[in-house]
Amino acid sequence: NGDIIMNDNIHSIKISNSSNSILNILQDDSGYVFLNFSAVYGTQTLVIEDSIKIGNIIPKILSINAPDTITRPNDATILLETISAEVYDADGLETIKWVGFTSFHIEGDSLMNNGGYIYLYDDGSDIVLYEPNITSGDINKNDGIYSFRIPIYGSEFSEPGFQTKTGNFIWRFSAQDNSNEYTNIVEHEIFIQ
Repeated sequence: NGDIIMNDNIHSIKISNSSNSILNILQDDSGYVFLNFSAVYGTQTLVIEDSIKIGNIIPKILSINAPDTITRPNDATILLETISAEVYDADGLETIKWVGFTSFHIEGDSLMNNGGYIYLYDDGSDIVLYEPNITSGDINKNDGIYSFRIPIYGSEFSEPGFQTKTGNFIWRFSAQDNSNEYTNIVEHEIFIQ
């Protein structure tokens, strides 16, 4: 039943790790397990309380705030569209390394941004990311909502580096914590016209 050596005054039991036999399933809102160890001898009972921190709990993307359709300006102006993702980590928001998304152009069968992540920030827009004064667009610092204002270039821009492709895109949101664990991927479809 899990005990290794008989009569060594160390009492052990093997517990099945199955949801059929475990009554208190761990939720992912806490990194701690609280235990009561009881020893009964005759009419006396000794109870010792203890807690242990279980291993790293991966972060979760709770929601995405992004439009379904973005319309490019009809001139040489830039529209800054704020995209946000709400992320939760039971180990604390300070353990989140980054939050971001990739952009896949369906008609072009290609990844935008050279396949790299477009990062989102939980900085309360305190940091200027691009001169002269473009910030992330994040509203409240350290609240678990990560944001970025993506530039949508108007149709009159002719320089290749300043053109926004039109069509259907799949944005794949992800996050990584300091233990190098990744969240579930959340997809968002968007049409840019």
